[in-house]
Formats: sequence, structure tokens, C-alpha cells
Amino acid sequence: MRLSFSGLGLITLVASGFFIWSWDVHFSSGPMKSDSTIIIPVGVGLSEITEILTEKGILDQPLIFKLAAKLSGKSKTLHAGEYFIKAHSSQDDVLELLFKGDIVLRKITIPEGLTSLQIVKKLNLIDGLVGKISHRPLEGTLLPETYKYIFGDTRESIVIRMQQEMAAFVQKEWEQRHLNLPFKSIEEAIILASIIEKETGLASERRLVASVFINRLNKKMKLQSDPTVRYGVPSLSNKKRLTYRDLKRQTRYNTYKIPGLPPTPICNPGKASIIAALTPANTNFFYFVANGTGGHFFSKTLKEHNKYVARWRKIKKRP
Repeated sequence: MRLSFSGLGLITLVASGFFIWSWDVHFSSGPMKSDSTIIIPVGVGLSEITEILTEKGILDQPLIFKLAAKLSGKSKTLHAGEYFIKAHSSQDDVLELLFKGDIVLRKITIPEGLTSLQIVKKLNLIDGLVGKISHRPLEGTLLPETYKYIFGDTRESIVIRMQQEMAAFVQKEWEQRHLNLPFKSIEEAIILASIIEKETGLASERRLVASVFINRLNKKMKLQSDPTVRYGVPSLSNKKRLTYRDLKRQTRYNTYKIPGLPPTPICNPGKASIIAALTPANTNFFYFVANGTGGHFFSKTLKEHNKYVARWRKIKKRP
């Protein structure tokens, strides 16, 4: 009997010691010396997850982690995804992170004024996205914005979100448009917005630029927008200065040659340019030309405009 009690006491002592040690291991700072990002693939179980964490140096006592996951009832609800693990995170910190599914949210920013082809190329280079984009989206249907995504999201899903965001935003702004605009459809508004987007990068100028084009459309004047010429002839897209010969190129997009708006947008405009197209400033401007400081001179008459053009040419000749 003495031996039995002695043996039982020893077992109890060892078990208590193991429990205390395990508790300490599970809740104490972990071995990883620097922050790390890990990927837990879809479909893996506790053993594979534990192996990944051990290989990454996040765990040094994997058995304790597995026991804690099972005893806590969390082992069957650990989520796949990308996780950011802070340096020296405890086993409990990591287990709780995987149990809650607190995955990393990545961001991608699509700048205003890109063509749909440029956006597709940009998405194809983004790390963490998968799959191919089945077809090039129509020009002007993608809203430039910052989008959040998680590791493993498809490129196609980002395109769909951009299209949905554009459709929703334009519809909302269309309902607040100025009356008596010289176009009757959302599609035409986006075409004009895309031209505004390419003509100026200054927020303070967008509604002024819009007013010039609105005034010209109302007077049945050609828009004479250089960016439309570049879009119609891709080889001109990176040309610093267009020549008189370039402006004479006959394309569907050359607004020096065609009346009214081109047949499609020439880029994917941002929110500010869309708002400008739908709520232009009330001006008598019909012309504008670069002022040499990133903005433009605006004119009411051709005579005034020609003076500014001459000034701009002098600026261009400066060394």
C-alpha cells in the first residue's frame, strides 16, 4: 500500500509539474525574434498547421500547441489565410489568431487615368492574387481607388469589385448632375470625365476644364483635346509633344477631326473628374493651354488664347 501511495504521489507530482511547465510554455513569450508573415493553406489540419508554425520558428514546443488546441476545442476551427505574427508571440497568441481568423488585409491602389489594359497589367503583377482576368474590361468601367484583398483572392474578383464600385458611384452622381448638360447618358458623362482626367491633374482645375468642354459641346465646337489624339494612336501615347501632323491623324478618337465626344472613354477616370463632368463650373471659357507650372491658362476668346499660347511657347524654349 505504501508503494502504491508513493507511486501515485509521484505520478501526481510529475503530472502537476508537466501541467505547470506546459502552461508556462503556452502563455510565455515565443522563440521568434522578429515579426513574420505565414500562409496557412486551405484544407490543412492541426498537424500541418503546427508543422508550418514550427518550421517558421514560431513554435519550439509543437506538442504543447497541439494539446492546447485540442483541449480548448479550437483545433477544428483554425482558419486558412495569411497571418501577421509579431515577434515573441506566445503559443496562446498564435492559437487565438488562427481561431479568430484575423487574417492580413492587403491593399492595392489603382491610380486615376489608367487604361483598362494598364490596370489589367498592374493586377497581373500583384503578389497574393491568383487566376487570370478572362477579358479586358471596357474602358471607363473601372473605378480607380484603393481596394483591400486577402491572399488567394482572384484577380477577376478585384475587376468585378472595381466595376461594381464605378457603376454605383456614377449612378449616385448622375442623379445630382447639373441640368441641361449637352449629353444624355451616363456613358457620355464617363467619356467626358476620362478626357478631363487626362487633361489636368489639379483638383482646382477639373471643373474649369469641364466647363471648357461643356461650352464647346454646346456651341458645336470640336473639343480639340490632345489626350484623345494620343489614345487613338497608341504609338503617340508616350510622345512628349504632339506635332501638327499628329493632330491631323484621322482616327475615331481625334477630337480635332471629329465632332462631339469620341466613341468611348480614353481611360478610367477618378471620382473627382466624374463629379466635374456632371457639375462643371459656370464659365465663359472656351480654351485652355498649359501655363508652365502644372496648371493652365483659361481663355474666353481665341485672341486671348493665342496670347497664352505664345507665352507657353516661350516657356517651352527656356533652358
